[in-house]
Amino acid sequence: MRLHCGLAGLLLLAGFSSLTLPATAAERDLAYAAYQTGHYRRALSEALKRIESDSTDAAAMTLVGEIYRQGLGVPSDQKVATEWYERAAARGDINATYALAIALLDDASGRRDPARAGTLLRQAAAAGNAAANYNLALALLATGQAEDDARAVKSLELAASAGIGDAMYALGTLAKQGRGMAKSDVVAAQWMAKAVQTGNIPAEVEYAIMLFNGTGVARDETAAARLFLRAAGKGNPIAQNRIARLYQIGRGIPPDSIEAAAWHLAARARGLDDPALGQLFDRLTPEQQSRAARLAADRIEGAALTSP
Repeated sequence: MRLHCGLAGLLLLAGFSSLTLPATAAERDLAYAAYQTGHYRRALSEALKRIESDSTDAAAMTLVGEIYRQGLGVPSDQKVATEWYERAAARGDINATYALAIALLDDASGRRDPARAGTLLRQAAAAGNAAANYNLALALLATGQAEDDARAVKSLELAASAGIGDAMYALGTLAKQGRGMAKSDVVAAQWMAKAVQTGNIPAEVEYAIMLFNGTGVARDETAAARLFLRAAGKGNPIAQNRIARLYQIGRGIPPDSIEAAAWHLAARARGLDDPALGQLFDRLTPEQQSRAARLAADRIEGAALTSP
């Protein structure tokens, strides 16, 4: 479960790379339209124009803060970003309140203040900010108290309803554990399936395991193999190991020793070794080993280029 931060978690949930506004809003708002299309210098200029004409324009201040936080078209400057978040939060922008909470947990802001950050995080969560609710849930789960687990589930449900895949994955994990809610593999599988739709890689792996074993969902080895293969292509070593095993034994996918060896090499490069698959590789001919090594190298490079 990851900490969500950034305006892309503010204005469309932390952890995502860009803001998404309704087309009609973007058409009316030159600053956000420029931000959405990657014209960050223009976005900054338009946002500053808005602030100059209206000193209470908190949304524009939050946007300026995000541009400086990420260093979009300007040098990254966490201190300047924090100052803009502070100004916007003082004017009631709940997205800025959340951003300020995250900034105050970072030494780079020059104003680290965990106590105030916690207060701001709870304030943003109470106001319905989805990313704030996700991060608040993580803090609640860390206490190990049953009552906090139940509160965490409620916050995660709010975050999940806003499309945060990590929150869906967390709910699936908690349902599987029976923590903060009744234990249920069926509910766990439902949350994992929803998280998969958001592209959440840990959920892809977990749901593939559930599909393969028929845990909480109808058994489907073919669907499981597809998910393992997808997550493996994104560089997940567990998925790479699992799909290698499936290629080795021909479960859910046609058997292929070279594919099995290639995925084994990719997983091993990420620190996950498997002696049985190592023996499979050793039994290949030198030409087959070379083919497997080339495939592995291509996949390792491809995953590195596409990883966020």
